[in-house]
Amino acid sequence: EDGTTENNVVVRAIDVPAVDASSVCRVASAAFLWGTNGNTTAIGDSRAPRAALDLLAAWTATDLEALDAASDACYVPSSSSATGPSGKKLSHNKLRPEETRNMKPRQVAAHRKREHEYKLSTTKRALQHIHTFCSEETGGLDAMLTCAAKTDDHRLRREMGLQIGRLVSVIEESDDVKKLVSKALGCSNWKIGHEDENEAGATSLSTLTIEELDEEKDGDVSDGNEDELLVKMKRGQLTASLLIGKSDVGAWALKHGWSDGNGVDELKQLISSNDSRAMSIASELVSAASSVEKSRPLLAKLVQEGTLEDLLVHPNADVRSGAASCAAKIGLASKALSEDDSEVMALLDIAIELLFEEDEGNNDSDGKSKSKQKAIELSRSLPQSVSSSSSESTSMDRGIEVMTYIVSKTFVKEKIVAGYKPDGSPPDHKSALERLVEIGCAPNSGDAQMAFGLAGIFNLLAVSMETLRKEAFIGKEITKDQYDQLQALGKTEEEKDIEAKKDAKEEDTPAAVRERIRKLANANVPRAMVKLLEGSTSDSTQEKLFEGMGRMASEQSVRGIMIQQGCLTTCLQLDKGEKPNEAEQKILRLARSCIAKLLVTTNPSILTVSQRSGSIGPLLKLVKDNDATDLMHFEALLSLTNLAGFSDETKNRVVAQKGIPILSYAMFSDHEMVRQAATEALLNMIPHPNMMDHLKKEDNLKVWVAFALDFEANFACARAAVGCLAMAVPDPEFANALVACPKFGELVRTLMECGRLELMHRIFAVVASLIEHGGKCRDAVISTGTGQFCKAYLESYHDEKNVKEFNFTPAERGSLAATLSL
Repeated sequence: EDGTTENNVVVRAIDVPAVDASSVCRVASAAFLWGTNGNTTAIGDSRAPRAALDLLAAWTATDLEALDAASDACYVPSSSSATGPSGKKLSHNKLRPEETRNMKPRQVAAHRKREHEYKLSTTKRALQHIHTFCSEETGGLDAMLTCAAKTDDHRLRREMGLQIGRLVSVIEESDDVKKLVSKALGCSNWKIGHEDENEAGATSLSTLTIEELDEEKDGDVSDGNEDELLVKMKRGQLTASLLIGKSDVGAWALKHGWSDGNGVDELKQLISSNDSRAMSIASELVSAASSVEKSRPLLAKLVQEGTLEDLLVHPNADVRSGAASCAAKIGLASKALSEDDSEVMALLDIAIELLFEEDEGNNDSDGKSKSKQKAIELSRSLPQSVSSSSSESTSMDRGIEVMTYIVSKTFVKEKIVAGYKPDGSPPDHKSALERLVEIGCAPNSGDAQMAFGLAGIFNLLAVSMETLRKEAFIGKEITKDQYDQLQALGKTEEEKDIEAKKDAKEEDTPAAVRERIRKLANANVPRAMVKLLEGSTSDSTQEKLFEGMGRMASEQSVRGIMIQQGCLTTCLQLDKGEKPNEAEQKILRLARSCIAKLLVTTNPSILTVSQRSGSIGPLLKLVKDNDATDLMHFEALLSLTNLAGFSDETKNRVVAQKGIPILSYAMFSDHEMVRQAATEALLNMIPHPNMMDHLKKEDNLKVWVAFALDFEANFACARAAVGCLAMAVPDPEFANALVACPKFGELVRTLMECGRLELMHRIFAVVASLIEHGGKCRDAVISTGTGQFCKAYLESYHDEKNVKEFNFTPAERGSLAATLSL
């Protein structure tokens, strides 16, 4: 349970011997250093280092459930070792919320205590392994940094940097991280730059420490046999990883920790070294540093001296792209530049050019030189002092990263969907949107590092900032409008005017959003999102993609295109197992919501049989989901109404999925539109035998009569309820049950006298059917005084001259004629 292995424990029916920590570290270190000859790592074969990365990720994992799931996914389904005795995959016994609700308070407390202890033990285990691997004795961290510095595989270097960042992110206290990495950084005192400098200074003055100096350990921390440039590369790589995993420690390392405060100078030496590997590490470092607010001002010196330009004009695309990303992020961090449309467009041009850097068919050197020149001009326009972190590597990744920073601006969205190309682009050059779709549709694109960035771009293009702000207040104790009012109280009139002008500039109307969605659909963006989902294993990426699909499905005119491009099928195929975690439940909810949006207005006849039948189960689960919003419930119920009324086949499917009890429960929602939609969905289930049996039960019939009488509070719901009674009353058994209802007389008299033509028309249809049954049904109608009322009503309104004063519309006159006929 705590993630450790006991002696002779049986795992998947195999005896697994215990493996000590030193053995794991030794194997991983040897793999990282495998193939190292002189100053370079074996080119083209990175199997050993990548295997070591997998081993290290598993050995230091804090989420053992995710590790088990990933491990199970690697097994062949037919493998007997992948399943337990019952044939089901083995997993940690984690209870779902509905299971805990059935527990007694004492059981819930005990369960939560066990879960907390389990989490603490797995975290403690991971921390022990991390400290063991990164210690000077095992040399694991040094081996990783050596491999990263010597390899010519930029992707491998990036993966190793991310792994180091993940390791340090597990350690909660920043001081503990500083102690752990200070030796590798060449820092003699990790307390340098400590927030409480006064306390540290007082401590150093009040105590006297006498130590025996060991020249092998003190002085220059680096190994004398190592190349001086290699040492700087390793420290630069470590600093970049710290900026990714622990941004505050990364900023400290760049300013104070790296070679006792000489980090920026050594960074400049890496840039000017003319070594592609050193410049690649420097490029990665400046890109990561520009993402962190505390480290961003440290790059001002590079901008002032033009050092960054050496990276921007480098022939290696990976080096160039990191520097361009740095320039873009520093520019956006500058308020003056981020509000300057021309500067933002320059950033967009850089991002688009980076998207084409790795296009094999793009041999336009002139275009590349223009991209370099734009980046240089932008870096020169940055302010001399500039007061979430990079995780991408290649030029294409960098381009997507830069675009995610600027796509939130309305005018940038409009440019992209309009087919924008940078000035001077060749005629046959693809637009930015076409290139994004092409990247998204590429094989294995969903498993790439840039998949999350693409998902975020597609998502933002289909929504306005106003909508995002409103969504941010969902579930909060205050609404967006209330928050704006509170903010306005503390602003002067001048500040309010400036804010109003800014809002007017960024105004993104619903009509503009709908037009953008139509352009996105015509550009095959839904297909690109489907392709990204097919290969994606990241919960965050899947969440963004399903959220983006849902935003696009809000536009009625594109729903058919989205279904054609595979959105509905992809949502139906989503499976997260029997016990999804919280993140997976949210993804399922978004996918089901997308199904609901797609099918609200879609003609069921254009769907395949599997699509019609397969949609009903997820929609019913969404209706039953207590964590879903009222809007999600409403849209799911509308789609079920659409499907249930199509054929007996869909009605049978609803019944088979226990849909009648679920829809009946939804009739008692707090939201009146949800109640109405649930009532209409059940209405379309008539005349299925199960629905008729449901209506004949006395308690259920009382509910429907009560809904019909509640027309003052919810007219639409009452209209649906009376319509259901009118459709069901031709059945003799139901007719007898209706007249036996204690409130039958009140129902008939109240609705006849209500003056609402739509309700009167329906109740007269009920009465007419009851009269046709004869016997008790006819006598019950007579006892209500229906005959006298009908006679008086006809005498008053049979002549059209008497109704002219009501100014009825043509539709209302038609309803009156039908009512008089009945």
